[in-house]
Amino acid sequence: MRRFICPFSAILLGTSLYFSDAARAATHQFDIPAENAPDALSRWQKQCGIGVLAKGADVESLRFHAVRGSMDDQAALRMMMQGSPLFIERFDGKFVVIVRKSPKRETIVRKVKGTEDVFAIGYHNALSHKRASDVVVDSIAYDPIQTLGGASSIAQSLVLLPGVTAITDGDEPRYVSLRGISPDLNHTSIDGIALATVGENGTGARRVNLQNIPSDMTARTDIYKSFTAEQDAGAIGGVVDLIPMSAYDHKGFYKFIDADAIYSTLAGIAGKDGAKGGTPHWGQGVKGIVSDQFGKDNEFGIVLSGRYQYRVRNSSKTFGYSQYYNTAGQAINSPALPGWNGLLTPSRFQSADYSDAITNVGGSGRFEWRPTRSNLQASVMGWAYRRGEGNTGSYDTMYTNSVTHQTGAGGREKIGSVYLSQRTGDTWQRDSYGVLGHLEWRSRQSLLSLKAGYTWETYANGERYLEARTYPTNQSLTYGGGGPNNNMTYITGYDQPGFWNNAVFKIDSADIYAERAIEKLPTARLDYSWNTGKSDRGFGVAAGFEWREMSISRNASEDMFNTGQVLDPKYFLHPDYTLVGFAKPLPVINVSGFPFSTLPLNAAQTAYYSGTSDYAYQEDLYDGYVSLRYRLPRTVIIAGVRTDAVNYTGWTPQISNSMLTGATTVTHGGYLNPLPSVDVIHHFPYAVNLHASFSMTVGRPNPSQLAAAEYISCGNTSTPGSITDCSISMGNPNLRPRRAKNFDISVDKYFNNNNGFVSLAFFDKWIKDDIYTLSSFQTINNQLYTVNRPENANGSTIMGLEFSATERNIRFLHQVFDLSANATWMNGSMQYMFGTQMATTHSLINQPTVLANGAVTWKIPQIDGGLRVTANYSGGYVTSFGATPGLYYGFGSLFTMNLAFWHRVIPHLMFKYELMNVADQQPYNTYGYEGHVSFINQYQYYGRGAYFHVIFD
Repeated sequence: MRRFICPFSAILLGTSLYFSDAARAATHQFDIPAENAPDALSRWQKQCGIGVLAKGADVESLRFHAVRGSMDDQAALRMMMQGSPLFIERFDGKFVVIVRKSPKRETIVRKVKGTEDVFAIGYHNALSHKRASDVVVDSIAYDPIQTLGGASSIAQSLVLLPGVTAITDGDEPRYVSLRGISPDLNHTSIDGIALATVGENGTGARRVNLQNIPSDMTARTDIYKSFTAEQDAGAIGGVVDLIPMSAYDHKGFYKFIDADAIYSTLAGIAGKDGAKGGTPHWGQGVKGIVSDQFGKDNEFGIVLSGRYQYRVRNSSKTFGYSQYYNTAGQAINSPALPGWNGLLTPSRFQSADYSDAITNVGGSGRFEWRPTRSNLQASVMGWAYRRGEGNTGSYDTMYTNSVTHQTGAGGREKIGSVYLSQRTGDTWQRDSYGVLGHLEWRSRQSLLSLKAGYTWETYANGERYLEARTYPTNQSLTYGGGGPNNNMTYITGYDQPGFWNNAVFKIDSADIYAERAIEKLPTARLDYSWNTGKSDRGFGVAAGFEWREMSISRNASEDMFNTGQVLDPKYFLHPDYTLVGFAKPLPVINVSGFPFSTLPLNAAQTAYYSGTSDYAYQEDLYDGYVSLRYRLPRTVIIAGVRTDAVNYTGWTPQISNSMLTGATTVTHGGYLNPLPSVDVIHHFPYAVNLHASFSMTVGRPNPSQLAAAEYISCGNTSTPGSITDCSISMGNPNLRPRRAKNFDISVDKYFNNNNGFVSLAFFDKWIKDDIYTLSSFQTINNQLYTVNRPENANGSTIMGLEFSATERNIRFLHQVFDLSANATWMNGSMQYMFGTQMATTHSLINQPTVLANGAVTWKIPQIDGGLRVTANYSGGYVTSFGATPGLYYGFGSLFTMNLAFWHRVIPHLMFKYELMNVADQQPYNTYGYEGHVSFINQYQYYGRGAYFHVIFD
């Protein structure tokens, strides 16, 4: 027998072997990179103490997968060999015999497991990372087949994890809230380097748009929910860390190409609104990954990914605006006041239809150097992604008054005015870029890591808006709804349908808007640790330093025109299309053909609106940490402190009496926070882990909250449910950062050779100086305004329970299934001053009470395919608080179910079919008064999406 030459070959040659089929392996901590089989087997033997016997000819030309984390010895060995022509013939806990499969068996196994290889490795690595981690973490691996959704973004994948709430953009998630905490209070990084973000539409929030980052540039994504000193201090919700895909995640050359056709069911007004290039239904896309290793010892690796997608996402929306009367027929400001008659009386009817097409394009690349006989390794990575839209929105609005014949089923009102408007040219283009390098040196018990990166994101948008109105005489309508069980009202008929066709419409609002924003974020960090590895024992220490500089600027221009001119009827279209809730089709303004240059420019308004949206902000962060560890065979104790030092400068336009002065206000600030943490981890017998943690973290104010100038907005941007048509928004340079005390405890049980686990976690967060937006009323020149200003609250608390369970390869009725399910319960509150009185909310912003997620995969080896169903439920949550105590605006509960089926056609060719939003559940918005009533004030409808994929692997 020929044996390969390894450090353990002498042991094998001189040992008499005894094998027992019933023997079981022990559990050890493994840290084995993807490398050639002899070296990988040598490392495996050293880390578990089990001898290996194999023919050199069977293994010398093979490469094994990487294995990291605490797991069963035999499970680790099988994971390393996954997809290879080898199998374990004998295993007795002291020695293992590995042989090559027969050609016939190899063919069968590859046929059955062809689509499983990548996911199985990723799943085990993700689960092993959770099991071995010294903090509470949930991970999800990228799987090119079982990841649903044509965009397959990071946001779409994370919503399957416990405690994750999707903050949606239309029909797909854009941001994530962790454990009921705002997305602005997460820290998001890739390989430990912070990602730049311009926030929502360039507003300067800290939330990272995970809709624009595809899963296929990652191997897995980790969400850290408890914290040690090694992690970023600016995370109250959690730390989201993207682990880049490596060329060493696969054996040799790897490819995956996916081309798809996309059908969206809702055509809406597309093609009838005058917008150029709008399509009713069809889209297409292609994405791919290629990786390989090269060099004498395969010491170099490269992985490339790219994607393009064009998808139609038309939508319809209807809005609710109401007024309230008491039983005596008198108008009141709130339905929470005594005597309300229980009915919603519409003050206006408004609906909109949008023709929208989304384009995603971009790619990433990573080059790695992993010499086989060196303590050094290095990598360089870069990416560029763009997401843009082509959006046109057409609006119908009718203001009404003098309600009569009112019941819970509807009523009758006079029509005071009719507004027709269109907004076109919206692109909302986001470009995300990044370059980062990672150099690592290992020597026995020491690890030195140097990371440097530069990420940046840009945002650009431009639009043309035109609104015309008419004041009809002696016109009335009837409406339905408004009762306690149907609180959205809708028009059911008109006294004289079509009166608008002969009406004279005058231009009421006209503007051309353009905006650009950019954030730049260079980062450098140095980390050193000694004796902190999973197999080390006794005292250990980790220390590090991080610097990053965030700079963001926003520049907007808005040409405002004098209005009042009669709008020529030639700029109206008359499609046979009725907006939701309007009973009859109204004309549509064709903005694309309208000559704005013929309108006189309002120089004063143009200067004001072009200047007040501009700001700049720079923030320098200097963080250092020291973390001490003491590791026993079953217990780890970690205690550390991180010092978070921040200095910032904001530049805002100076405003006096609602007029720009031409000067700039410069604001300086900063803070220094020492943040201690203590963690205890105990590994009980029977694969049970206990984590207990206390930590302190901060929530830094958004740049726009500190540096935004006063901004007045009227008309088309008012909030549904609001009693004012105008608002004033402003920043607050005196805001203090939030400071949180975090308590976490979790119990995890692992079973079935690391194929399954069940987990229960409890968390409790006490947040001092939480930040909220205070809304109040102010009358200026006889016009009532809602004034919005960020303020520090007295404090907030939130606690919750997370339960999750996962199991692979469940056998039921002679079939094999993978199953995952989780549920989260949360309870939060916030106290803040409203004028001179204390107000208390019964939830936090973006915090639902209940979350539930699940996924089931039915594996069908006969066709090398499967059927997968995913389901997500999020309870409703508050998005902002109103201008009176107890008034809130929110997002309604949402249930989403997606379905996919795939099968092998011929070798290296698969078909996959997806149906998104099977249950046809659509998002809606709410408003109400805590402890009293809640109303729906906006319905959104996006239809369903279907995908047909042709996959080459």
